[in-house]
Amino acid sequence: MAEQRNIVILGASAAGLQATHYILKHILPGLKAKKDAKYHVYCIAPSPHYYFRIASPRVATSTTLMAAKDIIFDLHEQFKQYSPNDFTFIEASASGLSTSGRTVSYRSNKGSQEEYITYHALIVATGSKTYFPAFSSNTPIQETLDAIASTNEKVKSAKSIIIVGGGPTAVEFAGEVGEHRNGKPGWFKNSERKVKTTLVTADKQLLPTLSASAGKKAEKKLNALGVDVLYNSRVSNASTAKDGRTVVTLGSGATLEADFYVPAYGVEPNSSWLPKELLNEKAKLITNETTSRVDIAGPRVYAFGDIASYSRNHIWDMLAALPALTVNIKRDLLSYDTHMPDAKPKGKDRLFKIDAQVGMIAPIGSGGGVGEVKGWTIPSFFVWLIKGRDYMVGMSGKPIATGDGMKKEFKWTAEESAI
Repeated sequence: MAEQRNIVILGASAAGLQATHYILKHILPGLKAKKDAKYHVYCIAPSPHYYFRIASPRVATSTTLMAAKDIIFDLHEQFKQYSPNDFTFIEASASGLSTSGRTVSYRSNKGSQEEYITYHALIVATGSKTYFPAFSSNTPIQETLDAIASTNEKVKSAKSIIIVGGGPTAVEFAGEVGEHRNGKPGWFKNSERKVKTTLVTADKQLLPTLSASAGKKAEKKLNALGVDVLYNSRVSNASTAKDGRTVVTLGSGATLEADFYVPAYGVEPNSSWLPKELLNEKAKLITNETTSRVDIAGPRVYAFGDIASYSRNHIWDMLAALPALTVNIKRDLLSYDTHMPDAKPKGKDRLFKIDAQVGMIAPIGSGGGVGEVKGWTIPSFFVWLIKGRDYMVGMSGKPIATGDGMKKEFKWTAEESAI
């Protein structure tokens, strides 16, 4: 009986889905053609739904602006294209990793008993989660839908709102809230302020990875939508008062109060299940920043997306790493020798380098926004055209879910070939 070699992908967000679809479309056929073993691909994730969180600022504001169903994709439906002889999707949360035994442990959503699976190759793509539940989904989708509904209702009824953060999620959400509650600004006047909305950031500018001028443009657009910006103000505590309002204490000792408080800053890696010795000081998986391999975890272990130590939690970093990840996995698997299981693969590694110039496109309401890519300013109209119309659901969200974005194979060079 042929040996079974499992290729396991942990996570079914953007990174995990791209890796899964790519392997099934472009790598598995070559492995099956070798006929040296039986290969099977597993994707393990806590939810059978993909939540396209790039669009969450609009959906979280109001599902009258964009329906939740438009950014939620049923993974069982998307995976129907693959044979059960080749692929299995497991609804479960990763709970442990043994690099010596080359096993992953997980707990199914349908029971508390821990189960195990051995891996021949492993891709860790468990990503990250936001501090506010409507902006990401790492649990059964109903919990996310409940968070969206709750946020919609509070945005609709609040007379004062505090949003904390200065990155794209905070700025985009503030813009959506401002326009939804106050209306669109006129040609020569700002929106009427029907709700007091304050965006609080610890930085000296909005969207700090962009130029100072882009940050000022973002502030101006928010002001036009009735949103005030408070700079250089770090939140030290947020507590609920007896009347149900939130009291926000700043590092300076000053306090603010609001009917609705939204922490829209940063993300937390989904890495609590990993051995501590594999994590860096930011709780990310220590990853080779040129090959995507997790060298300290042994052969044929990789990290992809936000969980990887190279990632700055930008989609640009994921796109930069994808070709190297897939080419190197293909080489590692095709050159595998049972007599030398830990041997370095034949051929030359595909390397990647993270671009120091981070691009960003941030819609602010439905009338445009700000953006820069590789030092070039993106006009407000093109921000709307590229992202502001539907938050890239059609261009990015749907192709990631269906696998249509992975139709093209990254061809290896003669130097990289393992054959």
